[in-house]
Amino acid sequence: MGLETWDLGLGTQASMTPERTGIKSHLYPATITVAGIALWFASTASFFVQYAWHEQMTVLVLLPLAVITGMFPNSVPLPSSLKLSQEKMTFTLSDALVLLIACKFGFAACIFVAGIEGLTSSRRAVRRLSSNLFSFGMMSLAAAAAGATLNTVLRYGFGEAMGGDHAFPAVAIGVFVASIVHISVNTGLISVLFATRLGTSVRRSWKENFLLAVPMFLPTSAAASLMYIALQYNALTMLAIGAPILIAIHFGHRQYRDGVHEQLNIIERAQQERITLMEKSHRETIEALAVAINAKDEVTHEHVLRVQIYAAGVARILGCNEAEVEALRAGALLHDIGKIAVPDFILNKPGKLTASEFEKMKTHTIVGAQILGRVEFPYPVVPVVRHHHERWDGRGYPDALSGEEIPLTARILSVVDCFDAVREDRQYRKAMTREEALDFIMSGSGTMYDPRVVGTFITHLPEFEAEILAHRNTPAPTYGITPVEELSEAARKVAPAAGLAETETATKQNEQEFNIKDLRALYDLSQSINAAHGRESILAAFTEKLQTLVPYDSCTVTLAAHGDEDNAVIHARGQHADLLLNRKIATGEGVTGWVLANRQPFCNTDPKLDLPPHLAERFADYRTLAVFPVIRETEMHGALTLYSSALTEYNADHRRLLEESAKLLAASLSTIARAATASTSTQSITAPQTSPSAPIFSNSPLTPTNTILESDLAH
Repeated sequence: MGLETWDLGLGTQASMTPERTGIKSHLYPATITVAGIALWFASTASFFVQYAWHEQMTVLVLLPLAVITGMFPNSVPLPSSLKLSQEKMTFTLSDALVLLIACKFGFAACIFVAGIEGLTSSRRAVRRLSSNLFSFGMMSLAAAAAGATLNTVLRYGFGEAMGGDHAFPAVAIGVFVASIVHISVNTGLISVLFATRLGTSVRRSWKENFLLAVPMFLPTSAAASLMYIALQYNALTMLAIGAPILIAIHFGHRQYRDGVHEQLNIIERAQQERITLMEKSHRETIEALAVAINAKDEVTHEHVLRVQIYAAGVARILGCNEAEVEALRAGALLHDIGKIAVPDFILNKPGKLTASEFEKMKTHTIVGAQILGRVEFPYPVVPVVRHHHERWDGRGYPDALSGEEIPLTARILSVVDCFDAVREDRQYRKAMTREEALDFIMSGSGTMYDPRVVGTFITHLPEFEAEILAHRNTPAPTYGITPVEELSEAARKVAPAAGLAETETATKQNEQEFNIKDLRALYDLSQSINAAHGRESILAAFTEKLQTLVPYDSCTVTLAAHGDEDNAVIHARGQHADLLLNRKIATGEGVTGWVLANRQPFCNTDPKLDLPPHLAERFADYRTLAVFPVIRETEMHGALTLYSSALTEYNADHRRLLEESAKLLAASLSTIARAATASTSTQSITAPQTSPSAPIFSNSPLTPTNTILESDLAH
């Protein structure tokens, strides 16, 4: 329903927005309207039939004066509406003239003027016929009650009939009592209306809205009394006395209005400060969560900004409201917060996940929704986070929703985030071009993605890209995403109170013995290493002999970084050896970097994932790789990497041989390192002699590498 305005008598009006509707809320105003209008027509007929013509002329002259007086209102919020609602009341001074006419000309003239003044005042405030007629009827009833009260006081208190001339004490007391009845009836009728519409008690409605405002109406009774006495002389005297009094009352009402408005402004400012504080709290919460995300799964603020622009643009085109748009902005940053619960070796794994690893990865949607569900966001971000991995065909997770069951915001984010993510390098794949990314998104339309979202996104993609380009020259928000602070050297040296555990390789189930051929090959490899002198000779002999155990087309040995040095390929053999030699590898970069960081072997993935783009082109026909850490106890020496174009995978036998070969190389490099440390006369590394008490190779059973169950499921 629209804004409704009601006359409150004594020239007052109240505006309210009804909140409840029903039979009572419609029946009550209709009853007041009909009764008031009927009374007005009866009084008007009596006025024009029974009154003398000179009395009619005097009243008709005072009528425009009453209407004009009502044209200078002072509107203030109702006391109960200081909670920022639209209810208000308006003070005017026309009630003084209504009481004057009642005292001088009687009951019928009073109702005639009051009804017309109520109708005109209501029309100025709001153009709503039902409200205008209600005000018309209510003011007629209030004037009738005031006139009846005045007549009772004059007749039974002073023995005088209503109308004509009266003694000043009779007028003063009669008008004072009549004004109280007038405002009581007026505010009472409005209170009943409020109570009916809002479902509260009449007493509570009157007390909250009008109790403190009643004293503001009382001075008008004194003004009416003085104007009545002055009118006994002539109209000019009445104006001379009445005008200053009415003006003074008007400015008193204005001062009251200004005080209420100031109080309202204070409340508004306090509420705005609370809103600002809440927004700041939400922003800081988001940035704190972003720091947590970055610590587990590094993202860039440029990626976040692009996804936000894509998502907000698509959402607005598809008719999402502002709360949903804000939810998408937050979701672009926070949708992977649940990866806090996923182990690092799974997040950073450079290849396909095993079935068990992918099960763990899938929990990040549920964990993320649980984390954000405890933050009282003013927009629905939790559904975005929980369902951004659902699929249109119902084969997604965590709830296997399909089609329109998936929240639209989640459907939008899944498309735009995927488009931007596949264009960046990840540990488990290389970046796609723009055209490849578009083909990928379109190929998933109707299966992975909502076709309507895909179509909207692709159609408007140039517009979104133009907006992203426009942000290039302005500093992008960081969203709290900053490099994670590294531990100091002092902190690195701190050991746990219980001490450090020894690194052990767990004995695998279904352990298998090497056959005679493999044992002979490993023995030959050991002998070749023992016969070599110097690190380069050892590495050359090792990689040459290794090819008889495990086939490869290219082989590298990467030396682990020590101090400020970088991980570097110190030996390469086979095809493209010159391109691979001396290549710097950051810890965690590619497959080799992942093995160096996690001290675990990794096999059978796309070799191009281990190489920078300029080298990946030269390895286009390579099909698989195997990387093993070269480690002895807790001492990390580096990594052994094999690339193959002939094999489709390195099988379990290959992996067992590579594991034992890496151990042999680690033992040799460890001996060289100890010899170099012990030597005080030269910096060069001489060929080590194997100690009989610590043989490089023994015929003890060899522990096979854990067989990896590969899954077709991607991260």
